[in-house]
Amino acid sequence: MCTDGSDWLELWRKLVTINTAQSGSGRRLHRYELHSQVRTDKSDLLLEFILDSINKDTSVLDVGAGSGRWTIPIAKVAKRVTAVEPSDIMVKRLQENIATSNVANVHIVLTPWEEAEIQPHDIVVCAHAIYGSPDFAAFVVKMEQQAKDRCYLALRLPAHNGIIGELSYLIRGCRHDSPNAVVAYNAFYSIGICANVLAEEEVSPWVDSSLEEASARAKRHLRLESSTHDRLIRDILARRLIRSDSSYIWPDGMRSALLWWRQR
Repeated sequence: MCTDGSDWLELWRKLVTINTAQSGSGRRLHRYELHSQVRTDKSDLLLEFILDSINKDTSVLDVGAGSGRWTIPIAKVAKRVTAVEPSDIMVKRLQENIATSNVANVHIVLTPWEEAEIQPHDIVVCAHAIYGSPDFAAFVVKMEQQAKDRCYLALRLPAHNGIIGELSYLIRGCRHDSPNAVVAYNAFYSIGICANVLAEEEVSPWVDSSLEEASARAKRHLRLESSTHDRLIRDILARRLIRSDSSYIWPDGMRSALLWWRQR
């Protein structure tokens, strides 16, 4: 599946195609909700970085706004926010969260980003909403075309020696099991954008109660339905997971990175 490392745009396309084909719609919606839900339990380093560049005169375009995880905090400090979101379900939740948060400067556009016709804004942001778009270049170039100043793109950032990456390499010959910030950074470079990178400092490790539960987690991430690789997965997990009392702790987990660049 992997390219030779030089065609990152093609690798992105292949990863998106495989993930889309092997993930059910319910699972895709579940993952999307996890990324897009409004976070109140802890600070968000990436969002705070963006908020530092916004003031009462700033217009912001939020691509794939979801239920408003970034939309609402941004709306509280920006002049206005346009939220582009293709899902009826997520728009309904976004509207509910907007009403609860008492913000009145958000305009919602119910359409896929690729089809949206929007006037340029000062800043364009996109948090974990690019994973289903196989044409990486078209997606980010459109972001840039709609930005008067800067663009911000948040993606998951896997560990360089992560367990899922090792399993993906052994099973599919590629350490990248899905679209992520590493592939995106190199894809940016291939289209002439040298993106700045800000990564979350803390990684929240996954914890499972048994090897069976950990194996099921690994298979979900790798989108494996059959039992063909169960022995391999169990052996790798038994070697690499950290045993603590009655739990199994993943030493890597997942965090997010913010790739951002100025309009050229």
